[in-house]
Amino acid sequence: MKLPIILQVWLCALLWGFYTIPAQCQDQNKVDSMKQLLRGSIADTARIDTYANLSWVYANTHTKLDTARLYADSMVIWSKRINYPKGVARAQGYYALLNKFSGDYYASLGHMQTYLEYYQSKRDSNRIAYALYEIGNYHFFLGNYPQSLQAYQQVLGIYKNSASIGEIARCLHAMGHVQRRINKYEAIKSYEEAMELWEEAGDQEGLSMSTEGIGNTYEELGQYDQAEMYLLKALDMVEDQQRPIGIASVATNLGVLYSKLNQHQKALDYHLRALKVREELTSQDDLALSLNKVGASYMALGASKLAEVYLKASLDMSQEIQVKPLLKENYSALTALYKSQNRIEEAFHFQNLLMVVKDSLLNEETNKQLVEMETKYEVARKDQEITLLLKENEVQEAKVQRQAVFRNALIGAILLVAIIAVLIFYVMRQRLKNQKIINAKNEEIQLAHLKEELKSLEMKALRAQMNPHFLFNSLNTINTMILKNDKRSASRYLTKFSKLVRLILENSEQPKVSLKDELDMLTAYIQLESIRFEDKMDYNIQVAETIDPEVIKLPSMVLQPFVENAIWHGLLHQKGKGQLSIDIAEKGEYLRCSIIDNGVGREESKKVRDQKGYKKRSMGIKITGERLKLLTQQTVKELIDIVDLKDPDNRPLGTQVNVLIPTI
Repeated sequence: MKLPIILQVWLCALLWGFYTIPAQCQDQNKVDSMKQLLRGSIADTARIDTYANLSWVYANTHTKLDTARLYADSMVIWSKRINYPKGVARAQGYYALLNKFSGDYYASLGHMQTYLEYYQSKRDSNRIAYALYEIGNYHFFLGNYPQSLQAYQQVLGIYKNSASIGEIARCLHAMGHVQRRINKYEAIKSYEEAMELWEEAGDQEGLSMSTEGIGNTYEELGQYDQAEMYLLKALDMVEDQQRPIGIASVATNLGVLYSKLNQHQKALDYHLRALKVREELTSQDDLALSLNKVGASYMALGASKLAEVYLKASLDMSQEIQVKPLLKENYSALTALYKSQNRIEEAFHFQNLLMVVKDSLLNEETNKQLVEMETKYEVARKDQEITLLLKENEVQEAKVQRQAVFRNALIGAILLVAIIAVLIFYVMRQRLKNQKIINAKNEEIQLAHLKEELKSLEMKALRAQMNPHFLFNSLNTINTMILKNDKRSASRYLTKFSKLVRLILENSEQPKVSLKDELDMLTAYIQLESIRFEDKMDYNIQVAETIDPEVIKLPSMVLQPFVENAIWHGLLHQKGKGQLSIDIAEKGEYLRCSIIDNGVGREESKKVRDQKGYKKRSMGIKITGERLKLLTQQTVKELIDIVDLKDPDNRPLGTQVNVLIPTI
């Protein structure tokens, strides 16, 4: 009888702990031996080497990083005491490693750069190559792909002169990983070059890794036949090598491929195989990933109960190890699963958790960008300080030279002194004149920057006004349904409203969004209002064939006020079926957006509003007009044209609003 998956995972963890006890004991014996050595009288450099070894042992635990850092600090203190620069440089390498294990790649870059500069001064090509390779890794993890690729290329230049075939292949393989984010066809070339070298060196493990890399690249390119061929070939290789980690990795990639091909049974078979292997390994994040993939495959096959078991097992593990991208995948899958089963409360619960983890990931990305900006600023500031110091030295040297010339001139002749005085006066006058010109230019540049920043701040202020105005109207609709005790419509409305709020928050944070994102948000809003009208309104959105909605950029939240106006002041008072049409076409450098409704028309709408005593002007239209004015420097009348539609008997047929929106 097969054990439940949770019990299997627990037993695997227990067995792993049992089998690693001897290795831990062996490491502890080494640590005790080195500590005993430090208590004795040993040479200074030997003491530094021992501190380095202890730092390395504790760093590799990935849990005792503070202890490892203390031994690295001891290396620095002792090296400075005996004036041993090499020991200080080595400690920088350990600091880089420790920050890498704790996820602070920016700090790792700084320490590894110091390490690199020392060994560059010593012309130690092996250490230089190691430092550059690590720098390439750090940039890759930070998403700085051009810098990562540049570092690997420098390593490759060193390796081609002195390294083994295997080291060159390893560097090419790493370059392939980076190029997959920049140019996938170049990545395939690098993997193929690595494969040739792996084969020449007889390294079957490296050969299988590069084969898998090519398969994954073809899968990302959408060339699924090629991807399948290479991944199956890689699977044969890792099976021959009896390499569990490789088998699990390739099997997972094959499962992902077959999921994209809608061959969900095949995908499930490979994900189950990867799961079985990973249950015997130590990596919890890989195990959680496999549990998630198996659950997703069962869900695609309609096996809801099994899907729920595996997805919850993955969720428990990903919550324990706090892998947020995997948490996001599990929350998303469980939300979809419970929605398909009409388990609304559970679906709503996981939908909320999904939004929280998405916000957390967004905040982390924002913090990462801020840290990167701060790092760049600090580097630029230090460069500026160095430049100023160099200039000061140059000025000082020039001053000393002038004084020497002046003294020699005094000794030589009074006339020469007079000539030098005239020259100095002329130079100073020219310098003052040039300084005045430079100051005037700087003031002009600062004024231009100030105007640009003021314009940007005005735009942000207008966008900030738009969100409360729009959200108030939406919440007002929910309140109406609650007062009517229409629970089903309120629940349906609230679900769509949460999606709409997410779209609004995502779009409104950006100064520009794609036409596709704007239309997605607009569609969600119209659907909400359609529910509010009890589906007595039809709508149609038509985009010209010459327009690519994913490429065209425009200001965010610019169409919604006009659509809202058409619904609330036109269709709201319409007795029959309401019809709303939105047509988008190109007109020069603008998008011409026509919002057409078959409502009661502006005159009748004004009468209704006057009868009800409602005098407030639409803030959304006003704010949008101001935004368009700032963007185009044109008047509102040139950008917004409102046409009253009437039949031959002068009876109102509705309203058409034509808006010219600048593409960004």
